[in-house]
Amino acid sequence: MNHNFHNVNENIQAVHNINSANIMESQHYHDCYEILFIMSDNHKFIIDDEIYLAPKGSVFIIEPYVPHMNVVPESKWYERYALHIKKDIIKDINQFEDYDLFDLFTFEDDKKAHHLILNNENMIIIEQLLKKQIASLRLNDYAANVFQRLPLMECLFFLLKLKEEGVFREAINDEDTNYKLTTKITNYIKDNLSEDMNLDCISKKFYRSKSTINRLFKKYIGTTVNQFISSRRVYYASELLENGTPVFEVCNQSGFNDYNHFIRTFKKYFGRTPKQYQLQKLTESVEAV
Repeated sequence: MNHNFHNVNENIQAVHNINSANIMESQHYHDCYEILFIMSDNHKFIIDDEIYLAPKGSVFIIEPYVPHMNVVPESKWYERYALHIKKDIIKDINQFEDYDLFDLFTFEDDKKAHHLILNNENMIIIEQLLKKQIASLRLNDYAANVFQRLPLMECLFFLLKLKEEGVFREAINDEDTNYKLTTKITNYIKDNLSEDMNLDCISKKFYRSKSTINRLFKKYIGTTVNQFISSRRVYYASELLENGTPVFEVCNQSGFNDYNHFIRTFKKYFGRTPKQYQLQKLTESVEAV
């Protein structure tokens, strides 16, 4: 594995990742905007409940706290660049009166991500800018913070230009009946998170064997049914916590019948307990006023 990571006070992070064993068991989250640039073929990307075909040249722009994961066939080569950017950094460099960088991070119709497909020429430009960004993050001499933001500005404004020019996401093959079934199951899970639900229940509900359903989830979602249910419950729990719902009620409403299991699972995903997460979000809301 080749993993090249640099950051500046956790406000800007850049990574270039190359490997042939990039397997994620479940979706994960970030507390910042994320831009992913895919440099290899043969995989998909899951964002919230949507499945994206992700050919070489894909760029994903993702909101904070949105669950996502890559799905790479076993032993396939995988390469990507990623930028993690805190909102305050975007505010700092968003200084041009006629252009607004936050247009790049504005999502319509309940979407939580953008998907751009770049041509070869634009791929070369983005890769050069990202390499420049990673190199700049190694600087610690005179005006380093300025030089670290210059390639970031170039990259963001270039992507904004492409977005305004109408580089759209690739459509999913709606004729794939297995994909349609998988989507029905994920929608059912999302709408019934408070219910007692597992692979056995899903198998009976959709009249498919457990092995068939798990095979479809592995193909289209990249994880098992039970892992998907767990990740969706945790994500729903985080939304309830942000709205001020008491922790014990969140445990029940999100489908975790065991309080200790809820605490352990939530901490696994977010790195903090539900109460700690809620207090942090409430503090951030007060400070933003």
